[in-house]
Amino acid sequence: MPLPLRTALAPLLITTVAVPARAGDGDPPPPAAAAAESSSARAPAGGDTSGAAGGDASGAAGGDASGAAGGDASGAAGGDASGAAGGAAPVTVVVQGAAPPRSASEAVRGRAEIQAAPHRTASDVMQLVPGVFATQHSGEGKAHQIFFRGFDAVHGQDIEIWVAGAPVNEVSNIHGQGYADLHFVMPEVIRELRAQPGAYDPRQGDFAVAGTMRFELGYDEPGITTTAAAGSHGARRLFLAYHPAAAEESTFAAFEAYATDGFGPARAASRSSLIAQGVYRPLDRLAARVMVSASASRFGSAGVLRLDDLASGKVDRLASYDPRQGGDASRAQLVLDLREAGDRGEGLSIAPFVVLRALRLRSNFTGYLADPVAGDATQQLNEAITLGATASYRLRFPLLSERDTFEAGVVARTDWIEQSQRRLAAVDDRPTATLVDARVRATDVAGYLDASLRPLGRITLRGGLRVDGLAFQVRDNVTLGAQARGAQGVHVGGKGTIDAALLPGLRALVSVGQGFRSPQARSLGEGERTPFARALSGEAGLRYADEALRASAALFHARLDEDLVFDEATGRNERVPATARTGLALDAVGHPAPWLVSSVGLTYTRAAFTAAGGRAACGGGYARGDLLPFVPQVVARADLAVTPRLGAILGRSVEARAGAGATLLHRRPLPCGEMGHDALLTDVTARLRYDRVELGLDVHNLLDASWFDGEFVYPSRFTRGAAPDLLPARHVTVGAPRSFLASLTLHIG
Repeated sequence: MPLPLRTALAPLLITTVAVPARAGDGDPPPPAAAAAESSSARAPAGGDTSGAAGGDASGAAGGDASGAAGGDASGAAGGDASGAAGGAAPVTVVVQGAAPPRSASEAVRGRAEIQAAPHRTASDVMQLVPGVFATQHSGEGKAHQIFFRGFDAVHGQDIEIWVAGAPVNEVSNIHGQGYADLHFVMPEVIRELRAQPGAYDPRQGDFAVAGTMRFELGYDEPGITTTAAAGSHGARRLFLAYHPAAAEESTFAAFEAYATDGFGPARAASRSSLIAQGVYRPLDRLAARVMVSASASRFGSAGVLRLDDLASGKVDRLASYDPRQGGDASRAQLVLDLREAGDRGEGLSIAPFVVLRALRLRSNFTGYLADPVAGDATQQLNEAITLGATASYRLRFPLLSERDTFEAGVVARTDWIEQSQRRLAAVDDRPTATLVDARVRATDVAGYLDASLRPLGRITLRGGLRVDGLAFQVRDNVTLGAQARGAQGVHVGGKGTIDAALLPGLRALVSVGQGFRSPQARSLGEGERTPFARALSGEAGLRYADEALRASAALFHARLDEDLVFDEATGRNERVPATARTGLALDAVGHPAPWLVSSVGLTYTRAAFTAAGGRAACGGGYARGDLLPFVPQVVARADLAVTPRLGAILGRSVEARAGAGATLLHRRPLPCGEMGHDALLTDVTARLRYDRVELGLDVHNLLDASWFDGEFVYPSRFTRGAAPDLLPARHVTVGAPRSFLASLTLHIG
């Protein structure tokens, strides 16, 4: 009888039915996962599976690596792995292992690592990935600025992000290409984060330049969970969640309401979010998953301050030149995931999705530089509807060995976008100029072929080809008087990995891949062949894994034929010449005991221009060899948590959890040859649970570090009527000081 195994999803949603795992197929699960597997025959929260017929269990595009449309690998409908009544029928057994990686530095963070330290948002959780640093320089509601291994992905332009089968990146967003707002995801419902640096997997598509992030969702606390929290700066939060005890953890519903007065003027924020997901198994080999979410937020932004004004005492550290900056955002989405598994390891899946998104931003980076009378404040509006689907078919085909597999997949996405940007008067916010007024239709249709071959017993070849056809139609009401224009292009990208098993638990991997980023639609001319930003990346390294430790070390290099850098005049990212990154990535995750977990990540990257041109803040252009501005060279992260069971009082269990996370940011190049400030941030958490009642305390920025989460260099004039000063000056956004959040949680059921 075949052994149905949990499906592991990659950037495209697929179904995988696996044969029993063999040594070397993938990294073993941590001890907690192994225990869960042996006790209940259900896949643990990690979601990795050993590969089907060849060891490749990478999932389908769409990003959710949960098993069979939601995560549980139990064989029969309803998730019960037991045999028929009376015990006469064979028992379905689930074998748990890790999905073989596409590169040496591929990283996975499960629930244990995520809960080690406190996190406010899903973007904060991404900092557990080696090389990631996320800042929020424009208020608690705007998408984070994300740095990843030498890339300033800004708000998502170089990182492909999927959540539970839905794409997060926004095509041709008015504020920045690939804009990715993750505020709709509560940290408590993140079951796993899988990071794929580079572009080595054929399932990776648009924006997968620095890499891809995939969030799996789930909630494992049975019954009803209610958390009320309050803390510094008027922060208050309510979290509600429900998970049926008899269901797999992919079936849950959660709600969050959060508000804060902010740590200074113009920093108030509020948001509310809902996520519900259900997994249904009407037949033995058929599974369906439904995910729906909705969120809305409103936030203020203090904006930038000139560093010389701070140094002279002209302005307070928490001041704002324009307290009316900020904005609001909303998002609603629906994902359906249908999968069918066959008898011989084949799998078929289809996953349609729809996303509705709206964003309004008001900002002023230069004061009165462009308009000395009315001011330079701008308002950006962006509304989008996204429809799409992923589908794939996987089969076992003995070409070089009995374990060889092939997969074919398709991805389709179309976006209807309305956007505008207007300059506003400083006195009454009256529009004084229309800079952008456009409608965009963007369509991406892609197909890929992926193979996993074993020419020798210890060597596995993984890779394939992906072809994306992108088309854009634009109606520009400003520059062309409502004239419509269109453009189309095709990107062909090859990907490949050599995976060699050296010793038990030790593997060497070499990976090469081509990625791309689609252009801002408004920049295209009529009939123009779409000018993709093309990336070529390579990596070589080692991975080690046993039951208590996962570790990796890798050298990487990436080249981009054109890049994007923030432009203060437009408030957007604008084109600059070609760039390259070279660096080292180290990662280790330890589970030495069931009550102890730790993770450490470190990256060093040198990012520089390989061609001259563009517009630099100091005047002129960038020179070949100049360091790419804003990209930190050293990013380090360490997390540690202990979760002891203290005993029992009156027959009721007493449990505790204490953890800490520290992030180091070192050497941030800025325009004009300047270097930004370093930052060391430490967050701690403590929990004490007695039976159904839990008390918690989170402390962010424990050492009360005085730091800047954003640093820029450009000319500005924030005094109305002052003499113009065109010399570049350092501008900063102030990072959050130490804050406390105390919580009371009731576990019912």
